[in-house]
Amino acid sequence: MSTVASERAVVKPAAQPPDLRIYAHTTLLYWWPVWALAFVMALWTYLDNYHLVLVPEGTAVDAGQATAPEGTEIYGPLVHVARSRVPGVVFVMTLLVIIIFSNVSLRGPWALFTAASAVALVLFLSWVAWWEPLIHWFRTLHVYINLGGYLLIGILLLVVWLLALFLFDRRTYLVFSVGQIRLHDELGEEEKAYDVTGLVFEKRQYDWFRWLVGFGAGDMVIRTGGSHPQVVDLRNVIRVGKQLGLMEERLRSKDVV
Repeated sequence: MSTVASERAVVKPAAQPPDLRIYAHTTLLYWWPVWALAFVMALWTYLDNYHLVLVPEGTAVDAGQATAPEGTEIYGPLVHVARSRVPGVVFVMTLLVIIIFSNVSLRGPWALFTAASAVALVLFLSWVAWWEPLIHWFRTLHVYINLGGYLLIGILLLVVWLLALFLFDRRTYLVFSVGQIRLHDELGEEEKAYDVTGLVFEKRQYDWFRWLVGFGAGDMVIRTGGSHPQVVDLRNVIRVGKQLGLMEERLRSKDVV
């Protein structure tokens, strides 16, 4: 006689995904090209290994010898200044571009309008034959920053950027779990919780400059449901598209047991 043992299949509930933390950032997020370029130009200046001498007006230079007018002095040399004007001009232009586009948002129609305006400006300059004077003016533009200047700007800005990105910006964040979202504020030492029922979240139109410079950053808006709906505006969220995808996964898994 044989005995057949029946086994019951044990079904374990699906493991809930870990909480998702979403951090908003300040516009300092987009300033990394400035400190990165400062270090590149500092290396260029160091390898070039030229020096700058400050001379008064009327100084005569003959066979590498500078003779200042009587009663005046020659100051220098200033250590490590690149002989080319390219590093200084490129650095200043990059700084201006970051200042403008990190504070002015160009989305959707505004981005198209700006691009169309730039094309119209180029055509206008060609029509009035102003390109040659502008190119001549640009060739006379000389900007020189010594090695110490590049390092001072690069190091200070890098420190501020790291503190903002990994310390100050992380003190206020949104926690997205399977059943609820929690807005955590360490500055005010408070946490607000909202149920995900009726939750609506959306991504604002991309600002292409910020998306390229900010590691896929964008703005996210979350609207809660209930009798007292709230609007949570998260700006400059890194990889905002991926974050939205993870939020959708958690909403789909909230009823899985």
